[in-house]
Amino acid sequence: MMLKLCLGLVLAANLMFTPAIGQKVKGANRLPALVQMSDQTVTISGKVKEVTASALTVIDDQKAEQSIGLDAKTKITKAGKNATIVDIKADDAVVVVASKGEGGALTAVTVKVP
Repeated sequence: MMLKLCLGLVLAANLMFTPAIGQKVKGANRLPALVQMSDQTVTISGKVKEVTASALTVIDDQKAEQSIGLDAKTKITKAGKNATIVDIKADDAVVVVASKGEGGALTAVTVKVP
């Protein structure tokens, strides 16, 4: 009797789970939004050349000048603490994570001043 019960449970579980094997889950081939955004962001390390209320000009490690827009969503930190654009000065070392927009325009997501 116990053997029949165990076999019945195994058979029922097999019938419930077998059809799911090999089936595609809707949206399974899509990457999470955060991963998809990584294709649309760049990280720029360098020294600040110029700072305005709406943009940051950085000379990157390859000695190229990068102009990066700033907006209300840009998170700025200096020495690990929250900061504002007025806390960034020319010649400060920075690491900027920026999103790419239309025409390759860059907008800072984060600006870190070590």
